[in-house]
Amino acid sequence: MTIRAIDLFAGAGGTSTGLALAAASLGQRVILAAVNHWPIAVETHALNHPWADHHCAAIDSLDPQTVARGKVDLLVASPECTHHSNARGGKPINDQSRASAWCVVRWAEALRPRVVLVENVPEFQTWGPLTMRGQRMKGRAGETFEAWRNALHAIGYRTAARVLNCADYGDATTRRRLFVLAWRGNCAAPWPIESHAERGSGDLFAARKPWRPAREVID
Repeated sequence: MTIRAIDLFAGAGGTSTGLALAAASLGQRVILAAVNHWPIAVETHALNHPWADHHCAAIDSLDPQTVARGKVDLLVASPECTHHSNARGGKPINDQSRASAWCVVRWAEALRPRVVLVENVPEFQTWGPLTMRGQRMKGRAGETFEAWRNALHAIGYRTAARVLNCADYGDATTRRRLFVLAWRGNCAAPWPIESHAERGSGDLFAARKPWRPAREVID
């Protein structure tokens, strides 16, 4: 069996690798199209995933149907997160850069995949309108994020959002990321089961290993 997928804002391909590994664990393979506007990112992704179909272009300039070449089961996307992150401090924000997440809605509407998975920094949930000076409007944090989710609802998707810690799933990093899952149908959102905890924990039914230290993977 095969899973036909598209990876938007593909980067070096970490998400694509995870997708391929997950599919392999289910006895399936992935037919993947990867899209990024930055030539170096596309070249890197192609070295890491020579079996994928690559497109080096701005996402909003492409016809989703041309990229898909048929039915799509899964759309994954990691829109630009720089302008959402708290690491910016109080610097002015470029609202056009933050708007890249709206491309996900356009592609979902055009392709109607069964599942859409979006990854971003936790602060993506505070996406809201800006002042003329590029500062966040006080008291309106999260308004645009909810409008974005409602746009997915309007085209037939249910959505769920959750912040996950990579360390809880066996990675040697405590990086936290927001995952927004959109799907068609009445099934519950299939969130992964935590396999690790900071100091390890468990009971008769669900033992969890301690977090892995970074020294395990540092050369």
